[in-house]
Amino acid sequence: MLSFTEHWIGYVAVAVFLAAYALVIVEESLHLRKSKPVMVAAGAIWILTAIAYASQNQSHAAAEILRHNLLEYAELLLFLLSAMTFINTMSERNIFESLRTRLVSLGLSLWAMPQVLPFILR
Repeated sequence: MLSFTEHWIGYVAVAVFLAAYALVIVEESLHLRKSKPVMVAAGAIWILTAIAYASQNQSHAAAEILRHNLLEYAELLLFLLSAMTFINTMSERNIFESLRTRLVSLGLSLWAMPQVLPFILR
């Protein structure tokens, strides 16, 4: 794995990141979604990484790193998709409303609710 701490590509990657971060900060005045500069910056940093690895004749290592990161992203995406589906299904079937009704009927304080909740769900 290459180290970009003293390489010009490392400095450019940090500058691209900071520019994207600055655009995220001023996104309301620019009427720009936060995801756009971040995605463009991520793509640019990956291109810079590929250039650095290709210049050292290690393009296979860059491809392996990209595959690894893409797999982690896909795993996270699938987890979030399934979790959101599960929560939406529970909400649609009024599970949270039923739980809230049971907790309110017991007259619990906001502090006591998390302590009692595991016993109620049995």
